[in-house]
Amino acid sequence: MGFIPGGDPEDGITDGIPAVTAILPTRPTGVDILATAATHNFDKHYPWVPIHDFNPKYFPHAVGSIACPPQMLMSDLLQVHAILVICSALFVFFFRNTFTVAHYIHSGKVPQKALFYVFLASQVIGFVFPLPTLISIFAEQVNCRL
Repeated sequence: MGFIPGGDPEDGITDGIPAVTAILPTRPTGVDILATAATHNFDKHYPWVPIHDFNPKYFPHAVGSIACPPQMLMSDLLQVHAILVICSALFVFFFRNTFTVAHYIHSGKVPQKALFYVFLASQVIGFVFPLPTLISIFAEQVNCRL
């Protein structure tokens, strides 16, 4: 752990901003890079890690940049993927049922079709229900006023 000049080296905090120094692994050139990163919202991004125990792992990329992904990234991705799978399954299920019921109403020989119309209405509601979640996952510019 390091500190930014002007701060107290004992607590690793400078002007209320925690700082972490790490040696970055590089390509097999034998050159190590020393970097200091300061974050204003350390507790927001890593609430379960004390600043003194924080030891980030950096990964070099082919373009010459380095990245230190947040530890919550994988859990966030798993959550988004689970929501995507569930909403997609519901969308496909209700989409199929909507057209199946519409086909039965159109070609059915039953004199009382009121139950089919109620079932069609419920399937259309179920068909539309996962759409906002699916759209929000894929579209960056969503108008929330709709």
